Amino acid sequence: MEKTKKISSVFAVFAILLFVLIALAFYTFINAKGISYLSNSSEACNNCHIMNDVYAAYTKSSHSKKIKGEAVATCGDCHLPHDFVGKWIAKAQSGVAHAYAFTFKLNDLPTNLSANAKSKAIVQENCINCHAEMVSNVVNPTTNIHAKNNSLSCVSCHAGVGHSRGF
Repeated sequence: MEKTKKISSVFAVFAILLFVLIALAFYTFINAKGISYLSNSSEACNNCHIMNDVYAAYTKSSHSKKIKGEAVATCGDCHLPHDFVGKWIAKAQSGVAHAYAFTFKLNDLPTNLSANAKSKAIVQENCINCHAEMVSNVVNPTTNIHAKNNSLSCVSCHAGVGHSRGF
């Protein structure tokens, strides 16, 4: 009988912790306008104050200009892989990391976000994919863009194209 009480007490503590964890996740998702991240809208990237300057610069860039009501390129078009699985994996990784930081590391948040090596490679690949015809004389689109060398990237010369802060 005592063993049963112990098991049910452990189960009750586990259930309460699970409920608290789910409640925190739900709160974070609602507070961060999480449903908006399921879209391809650039406005979703401006949900947090860290992105205000970058988003304002994007709205003035050539990529934000609308043709038939759609932006030439959204934030996701430049910063996410274009294949379906890769895009959603990157969104999930970024979303979990941002949710964790905004929930547990508010005092450590940077003033601005900076691209990591993986993000820079994605942007380079997307620049080439969208502009391959235009830059085919300058860039060999079959070049391994993930090589760890000091070759130029598109944003080396065109740092302010998407938004003025570069990365």
